[in-house]
Amino acid sequence: MRSSSLAGYLGRRLGLLALTVLVVPSLSFLMFTLVQGDAGGPLGLLRELGAYLTATFVHLDFGEEVFRGETFARTRGALDIVTEGLAPDIQLVFGALLCGVTGGLAAGTLVAVAPRSIAGRALSVASAFFIAAPVYWLGFVALILFSPGFGSLLHVPFLSPVGGYEPLTEDPLAWLRAMWLPCLIAGAPQGAACARMAAGSLRTVLGDDPVRTARGKGAAEGRVLRRHALPLAAPPVIALVGVNMNLLVTNVALVETVFNIPGSFRFVERALVNRDVDLAQALVLEATVLIVVANFLADAVHAWLDPRTR
Repeated sequence: MRSSSLAGYLGRRLGLLALTVLVVPSLSFLMFTLVQGDAGGPLGLLRELGAYLTATFVHLDFGEEVFRGETFARTRGALDIVTEGLAPDIQLVFGALLCGVTGGLAAGTLVAVAPRSIAGRALSVASAFFIAAPVYWLGFVALILFSPGFGSLLHVPFLSPVGGYEPLTEDPLAWLRAMWLPCLIAGAPQGAACARMAAGSLRTVLGDDPVRTARGKGAAEGRVLRRHALPLAAPPVIALVGVNMNLLVTNVALVETVFNIPGSFRFVERALVNRDVDLAQALVLEATVLIVVANFLADAVHAWLDPRTR
């Protein structure tokens, strides 16, 4: 019964999220069309929207993108650009998500269990700092202080270099070196928010009956935290992750620019400056799909941990 209820809930969520994939690019297209002033009235606007949706979702025609000179030697379609940068985008988005959630849960647990300890106080200060600090600034500071190519004060071995990305299938070690620091930096604000949410939620559930019962039965404190307290405290954290996915994707675009990672989101600024609507729409669609997938995973975990959400 539980699995059936979970499947029905996830099916409904998947349908709503799939609708989101249609609605968000449609609204973006309407906005660009109105700004350009070539809508041709309400009926013309609807015809343009229908043609865009048909070309995008039926024919997979994202339009042409024209960058010449130092970036591209020839004219390419926007779909080609998004496809070529899709793997780094996915790796960085979900790598940052993994770093942020796991690091935030670990930090929040320590702050909740030992709030007056030196480590707990330090983590509280660090979470406030990473929430406020822009990720592009964090990236530049890390490169200036620790990268040998920038005349660093302290050389850190295996630091992620600028422009050092290699595909995972070709050189896994070089890929890991190029991606670990960008993932940490892009996920730092998410991790700081998760740490604060986890700490507040854990302080509440540590006094709940299931946790006190486990302690009364003689369970070790570590087991009580892992098996009883964290599952009760995790749903608000998971919900926060889903809400903040748009911020995470924005941070990924900034980090890709700082570390020169060959993802698609590094072209956001250039597409807007050049008024390249086709490429901008393709990037909007890619970001929407990534956010929808991450939210679906968050909904699945949330529903599994807390049946009341179904």
